Amino acid sequence: MLIDNKGRLFGKINLLDLVVLLGLLAVAGRFAYGALAGSSAAPTGQDQVIEMTLRFPAVTQWTVDAIQVGDEVYDSKSNTWMGKIVETWTEPAVIVREVPDGIVSYTSSTHFDLYVKVRGPARVSPNGVTMSGIEVKVGRSNQYKSAFWAATGTTVAFDLNPPER
Repeated sequence: MLIDNKGRLFGKINLLDLVVLLGLLAVAGRFAYGALAGSSAAPTGQDQVIEMTLRFPAVTQWTVDAIQVGDEVYDSKSNTWMGKIVETWTEPAVIVREVPDGIVSYTSSTHFDLYVKVRGPARVSPNGVTMSGIEVKVGRSNQYKSAFWAATGTTVAFDLNPPER
């Protein structure tokens, strides 16, 4: 019989004692593995100045006029400083609409795609790029602000070795 009427395994080991012993061995093994395996932390990366290009799609002329070279840029959610605007340019926004005949796209005369180049300190590692502790990636949208404007933009490019300005 595997377990007798007193709850002992093979008539020798109390089942509850066995469970407690296995639990203690598992905990001790986990700590021993951590101490013997050494540090497996990810590489910390390198601190450097980068330039990040943001695209603010289909904004009005008011927004274009409000965003100026030299503005300090902050993350809207955490109010964390990201850097300073060093360059801006616009392109006419392409508006896509669904109509009864299908989908139509046209160039807007009142809305613009605004591109903003932000220069600031970053940590570049094999895991990605962070600016002031905020992870930034191409294709990721975020809300940005300054003293006089706020907008939602998408990161479209990085320059990890920008020219001196």
